[in-house]
Amino acid sequence: MNYNDETLLEMVELYAEDNRLISSEEELSERFDNLIAPIVLEIHGQRGVEFDDVTMMNEAFNNWSDELREGGEIHPEQYSAYEYVGRWS
Repeated sequence: MNYNDETLLEMVELYAEDNRLISSEEELSERFDNLIAPIVLEIHGQRGVEFDDVTMMNEAFNNWSDELREGGEIHPEQYSAYEYVGRWS
């Protein structure tokens, strides 16, 4: 692979992809939707009522991505650039 004009974020994503780590904003949001959102819904949702608290879901995503950054599971560049683009965005 030839690295010429890639940004730091692109380089981080290429590294993450090669090492089977989180390599995109979409993948990070999908993991949140599968792992964390169900917990938020269980704690804060109401049975039979459509969950529509986007602010709460965004805050949960931010808290979770903070933990991933602090734990070294995502690069600080990803943390700075990525937003939640999942089901409840």
